[in-house]
Amino acid sequence: MVERRIFSLRATGTMLECCMRTILFSLWCMIVPLWSEESGHARVELLVSHTEVQPGQSIPAALRMVYEKDWHGYWINPGESGIPTEVEWELPAGWTASPLQFPLPHRIVAGGLVSYGYEGEILIPFTLTAPAEIKDAPAILGTVSWLACNDKRCVSGEATVEVTLQVGTAKPSPHADAITAAMNAMPAVDEKIRLQVTSGASGIELKLSGAAQDHWDGAEIFPITEQALDPREPILLKKGADGYVAHAKKNEYASGELTQLTLVIVPKSPQRAIRVEWKK
Repeated sequence: MVERRIFSLRATGTMLECCMRTILFSLWCMIVPLWSEESGHARVELLVSHTEVQPGQSIPAALRMVYEKDWHGYWINPGESGIPTEVEWELPAGWTASPLQFPLPHRIVAGGLVSYGYEGEILIPFTLTAPAEIKDAPAILGTVSWLACNDKRCVSGEATVEVTLQVGTAKPSPHADAITAAMNAMPAVDEKIRLQVTSGASGIELKLSGAAQDHWDGAEIFPITEQALDPREPILLKKGADGYVAHAKKNEYASGELTQLTLVIVPKSPQRAIRVEWKK
């Protein structure tokens, strides 16, 4: 299993630089073993779009996470604290599972730290793919681990999810529409859009150009790249003379000059989010 991170900190800088923030988070977020709080303050189940499968077929699926009131979980880039939800699969021979696709987050301020994450119910979609030959009804098994936090502390959670598929003509399950909607809500990639990143004394300028997107005015930017941009202030796009511009501060734990950046642009209007990448 991927090593869990309580902080999104690189092993750079001195111990003194990290000391105060480490103490603050340790006092606020006391990790409790799962057996002391059985639910982990969240529930999780495995959903599939089809309960029957044919050889070689790919099946949309999702983890359904439901966080208790006043508790939250984390995006793929958790921000100043936290760890994203992870899953360790035990799949039948020949089966594969794609990486989890995390839905759009929002900024959460808790314990003096700013994170990117979720509250309430979310679907984390992915895809299961069957091998070319299937003999028996396959059982899909996984161990899901997560971190749930509130204003005072954090609790780690772990649960086993499982579904048994039948071999036969693929028939949609009751969850098919919800899983499809979750996958369709993932950020799209538009090859016409260009991201320009300029670093200066006053911070970092992000400029988007290459497509007429009037709904981008006021859109919020979330960095997928960790330890690149400071999450403590919202990063908002504004319409300029020849594109859209946003200003951000460099993350205090960023090592050296930025050389690559991946962002998600979330419009205020009900338009699909966009994923953009930049490399120096």
